[in-house]
Amino acid sequence: MCERFQRYISEAYRDGVIGNGRYTVLKGKERKLQRFLAVKGLSAIRSKDFTSDLLMEYRKFIFDEYLYVEQNPILYPSGGGRHWPQRRCKDTTVVHDLKALQAFFRELEETGEILCSPFKKISREKRRSIMHTMYDTPFFLKADELQKVMNTIVPAGLQKTKDLFILNCALGCRIGDLLRLSMEKVAVSEDGIPYVHYIPSKTIRGQAVNQEIQTPLIKPALEIVRHTRLNFSVRNPKYEKEVYNRNLRQLLRHCGINRMVCLFNSEIGDNVYRPLYEVATSKLARKTHVDMLNKVQINYYAAGLHHEGSEAVFRYTNLELKDRFALLNAAFGVEDYRVDGSLRARQKTKDAGQSV
Repeated sequence: MCERFQRYISEAYRDGVIGNGRYTVLKGKERKLQRFLAVKGLSAIRSKDFTSDLLMEYRKFIFDEYLYVEQNPILYPSGGGRHWPQRRCKDTTVVHDLKALQAFFRELEETGEILCSPFKKISREKRRSIMHTMYDTPFFLKADELQKVMNTIVPAGLQKTKDLFILNCALGCRIGDLLRLSMEKVAVSEDGIPYVHYIPSKTIRGQAVNQEIQTPLIKPALEIVRHTRLNFSVRNPKYEKEVYNRNLRQLLRHCGINRMVCLFNSEIGDNVYRPLYEVATSKLARKTHVDMLNKVQINYYAAGLHHEGSEAVFRYTNLELKDRFALLNAAFGVEDYRVDGSLRARQKTKDAGQSV
């Protein structure tokens, strides 16, 4: 079964069904499945013999894998930058792992390699329950908190993290895409608006059209681009992300971002409250970017010409780069500006506001 799961992942990547990021995630799930089968003494099991009872045991294993680490040192070697589970997993992690396995068995069923997926041998009500995901109330930095981070002087060891975080809030991209940016991805429009352009790694292999994301650089973001040259010395993206998450929490604590946020604890079945600096991850910047933009955009349906959700408004108009630049400047409360091809500031006239 493990060998077939490996082939399923490799073929999905080869055929463009999944991209680099998803491939890395699935390889991690593959190793988790191998550990489960090794613990159960079933490493040689065939896919058709993986029952619904085993599936429910695997679900329990994912929740409580941290209990097996000390008992199985061969399966959980120390060192090498590995971070084994240290506490009970969240519901969302378990559901994501089960969905990956469900997709695998669906393919085996469709290709005739098995008669029936073990997921189909679980009652509909129980299947709905085990595949249910409950997300926490979203949290992000408020405008004054972001300004506090931007204006706080930090130790040298946190400066790179501060640059990355502020730049990420300004761009709203995934941290993996941010770490891959280079100066070749920085351009200037005809009317002097600097911007970055890239294809998101998560969707690059599944896109029907080779369409890039173009995000204008607000002034604080351009300053970071200028002095870092986007040289963040990424060697191992996965390791760099883990280091970044750890340093980000240190940065927010140093800046005094201690607002209490709500998280659901599945063990006690209730919400718990923790300081934002304790639970922040790389997703915080993306959420902050989306929230700040959302608060300055006009509702497309406010005029009442179209019903909520109508796609017609998107056929009638399109936000151009200069429009998005204006929105970003308004959202972040920064001044408009223009640059030349070398990213040097251009002066504006008093009357027309045109670059000279």
